[in-house]
Amino acid sequence: MAINYPQEQLLLLSEDDVLALLTPADVMTLAEDTFYRVGTGEITVGEMGLMYVDPEHKNNFHSMPAILRHRAYAGVKWIDTYAAPLPGYPFSHGNLVALSDTRTGSPVAIVGATNITNMRTAGGHGVVQARHLANPEPEVLTVFGCGAQARAGIRGFLEGFPSLKQLRLFSRSRGPMEEVRQQYDGRVETVLCAVPEEALAGSNLVLMASGAQQALFPAELLRPGTTVIGIEGFRDLDPRLGKTADKWYLGYRVPDAHILRSPKLNPGHLLTESDEFGDMTELLTGKCPGREREDEIIVSTHMGMGAHDVNCAATVYERVREQGLGQTFRLA
Repeated sequence: MAINYPQEQLLLLSEDDVLALLTPADVMTLAEDTFYRVGTGEITVGEMGLMYVDPEHKNNFHSMPAILRHRAYAGVKWIDTYAAPLPGYPFSHGNLVALSDTRTGSPVAIVGATNITNMRTAGGHGVVQARHLANPEPEVLTVFGCGAQARAGIRGFLEGFPSLKQLRLFSRSRGPMEEVRQQYDGRVETVLCAVPEEALAGSNLVLMASGAQQALFPAELLRPGTTVIGIEGFRDLDPRLGKTADKWYLGYRVPDAHILRSPKLNPGHLLTESDEFGDMTELLTGKCPGREREDEIIVSTHMGMGAHDVNCAATVYERVREQGLGQTFRLA
């Protein structure tokens, strides 16, 4: 006998829906919530699946699943990272989150996730890491890079740290730096720097979002009391910093173990598990301390995890439902 299931609809939520309904403040709150609830067991982070499409292993797709037990959602982020894209195409685009209701097992939404990715990375979990590890009331932020991630990071850090009075930028191209200076004219002084040493001058808070394939400055340049937030492992950071810093934190040990395994993110396989002090899920649940002295040099690296994106997508979905927005697709 045929079973008649309830008629359900899948919502299709665009990148415009995400930008209209998710703010930098939301993303910071959700990133902190994700770290905390991973630590308490309320969020389960599944194993990432990675598939290369070319024999050179430059272009890949990966899936990043998570279950939000406290919100009754399961989801998976589907993302491409193309180090050798076709001309005119970006490194990554067209990312998605597929969201399901854990009570029924039914899919409920497909959410555009390229903007979620940009917002929740440097400007989301990056800001949360800095809030819990940096010295209070920083006045100067150094940013390496000026692409989409760096700009989202600047936006998030300025939101999360009202004390900031100066941005010091270093990027390969001057044009994007000039655009950032114009964008924040009147909000913060922006200094365009010609060399990394200049960018670090007078700063004790550093965001690495450059996309560079090698360390941009030696570990010895960091002054006491500096906090460094890295979103690409040690791809653009001196890996010795993981040993010479007073503390090295990961975002979450399980997915961030990729940093140790990857020759690009851990050049020379210099760093091992013994160099890790803790991670953000442990810090937020009181299982390890954060900054304990003003003069500590602290580095925190997090490659991200699908749980951040799924948590953000769930919030967009709920707001779309409340407002009667979104395009529907009938499942049966």
